[in-house]
Amino acid sequence: MPDVKTRVSDANDLKQFGYVQSLRRTLGPFGSFAIAFSMISITTAIFFLLPSLFGTAGAAGVWLWIPCAAGVFLIVLVYAHLAARIPITGYAYQWNSRLINPHYGWFTGYTALLAFIAGTAATAVALASVFASDIWAAPTHGDIVLFATVAMAAAALINIVSIRAVSAVNNTGVFFEITGSVGAAALLFFGAIFLFRHDSGFAILTSTQRTVSGPLWYGFVLAALLPMYCFIGWEGAADLAEETNDPRSVTPFAMIRANYVSVAASLFMIVGFLIAIPNGTAALLSQPKNPLVYIFQSHFGAVAAGILQVVVFMAIFSCVLANMVVATRLAFALSRDKMLPGSRFLGHVNATTRTPVASILLVAAVGIGINLLSAGIAANVVSICSVAYYFIYVLTVGGAIYAHRKARIPARRPGDFSLGRWFVPVAFAALAYAAGVIVIALAPHEGHTAALYLSGAEAAGVLWYLLYLRPRIAARSAGVLRQEAAEPETPAEASPSVS
Repeated sequence: MPDVKTRVSDANDLKQFGYVQSLRRTLGPFGSFAIAFSMISITTAIFFLLPSLFGTAGAAGVWLWIPCAAGVFLIVLVYAHLAARIPITGYAYQWNSRLINPHYGWFTGYTALLAFIAGTAATAVALASVFASDIWAAPTHGDIVLFATVAMAAAALINIVSIRAVSAVNNTGVFFEITGSVGAAALLFFGAIFLFRHDSGFAILTSTQRTVSGPLWYGFVLAALLPMYCFIGWEGAADLAEETNDPRSVTPFAMIRANYVSVAASLFMIVGFLIAIPNGTAALLSQPKNPLVYIFQSHFGAVAAGILQVVVFMAIFSCVLANMVVATRLAFALSRDKMLPGSRFLGHVNATTRTPVASILLVAAVGIGINLLSAGIAANVVSICSVAYYFIYVLTVGGAIYAHRKARIPARRPGDFSLGRWFVPVAFAALAYAAGVIVIALAPHEGHTAALYLSGAEAAGVLWYLLYLRPRIAARSAGVLRQEAAEPETPAEASPSVS
């Protein structure tokens, strides 16, 4: 539980940026880590995307996990550097508005909002794709959309109740994800070494056997998309800064821990499942079950596989929940500065629940709409989400480099995270990596679809900016520099942290 001094300090810290505390601070170090970890959701990525490895580079593509994770970690370090200096909800909008200007901040914030809402939709589709076959014998695109819609509606309801409810459900999901999914991988890993027969063994980790033809080098390029799509969303912890106790100290390390735990756990999970494949990859890919559930059931039976499915369901639903809470807080942050249509309603915080109810309903409605437009085709939604994320990384890291050269990055408190003299080389390396990911992500056919969808959504943001926002930002009636005081609801007292 935070002491009185910390509560007052957090409220005063926020006040110097021009805002009064309206959201309820309940997140402690574990709660902040859990949001970042759930946003990454290694279980979602592995159970949903891992089979695609055999259509690109074969199982040997697993080794791409290490360099891709290293590249992402560079971005994490830059974000941690900024999170210790600007602890405000709606990081993509707030950081860039203050480091560059509110015009630039609009485009980064708007793109982030697209990414977070698409991430909510994509994760709900992933949940539906993994579990729809347990409800329907031959699920159609409509069935996938229906399942995803129910998942998003449930996540919205929990979000409306309170951030404490979100944190309680999410923390439980993270616990089961770490202990359950990684525990299942451990059973498979040691079983493949000492017990199982007819498994693939460690030899599969160097296999380039694929289900498609074409240049192997290009297959490895496409295989790199799996870890690139996995290690995104960790910055969600920064988006909940105003609901975190001592965010300058807690948020940077929450993002860092979430990444190295995710990298280690996901690599172990992938290796554990791959080396335990029974009867070859052809049999694995031709059966109707989720391939990873099939592997586990083949060795431990239907009851154990059922338990694993419960763990996986909780982990993926936690990811839906985390994506939605992050998206709604960004919508709230934009709205309290009069940046979105309907800002008066979207920026309103309910006096009882201390949650932005209208923003939650907006995110849920748009997420459902994205899935309807995508006809339940998950690859389209996932690619839209991932490309948008890396655009934000490029814009934010590039903005931070510019702000550093202009000496516009705020100071930190003594003892908080800082890259110090390493900021410039780390930031330039992170920028190059993020830009390279965008090129790779747009190369395949799904990337063309993502570019088309994203371009259309961005065009709407440009029109809103030109027709409405630009003159109001210039007149300081909208944006972080607006002259009238921000208008949050009745300030909420800080609450005991939910670890």
